[in-house]
Amino acid sequence: MVEVKSLVMAIISFFLQGEVPLVSTDTVFFVDVESKTITIEQHNLSTIKGQEEAAIVGLELAIKQTSLDDSLQRLTLVSKDVFTVGNKLNATIKLSYNSIKDITSLGFNLNTDGTYAYYKNNTIELLADNGVEEEHQFNFKADQNIKFKVMPILHKDIKLISLTTAWAKAQQKMNENE
Repeated sequence: MVEVKSLVMAIISFFLQGEVPLVSTDTVFFVDVESKTITIEQHNLSTIKGQEEAAIVGLELAIKQTSLDDSLQRLTLVSKDVFTVGNKLNATIKLSYNSIKDITSLGFNLNTDGTYAYYKNNTIELLADNGVEEEHQFNFKADQNIKFKVMPILHKDIKLISLTTAWAKAQQKMNENE
């Protein structure tokens, strides 16, 4: 099963190919089957010390992009936003789809019984009653909302720093140049 294009880097990976040193401490993934939308919320965008400039450049490029990566052609971009809450830089991307089958491009597999499966690992926490945990996957009913949180696995020696200050400085500089 193909995993979502690294949900911990979703705002970048939905638009750009290549490596950008950006992670979030957690990402909430929500599929609303009634409105046919997918909302991905990334909390506390961070990077490795010394990589702030590359992370900000990548984030700025992603915000300017209006088209999704080719592998996501069945999805439509509705909105995206980068914002600060408290002292944490967050990002949200909202996508729409026409058929629940379209979410397979995000790493879901359609089961023969009409449910959807998502590869289970120890970084995923279910946030909705719809998910049923099985040995190697979570199964979701196709007519019910899907919600879960993904937390990155980081090497214990990696020390992340928040991008809040670097983002604020980059935005201020951009505003001064306009």
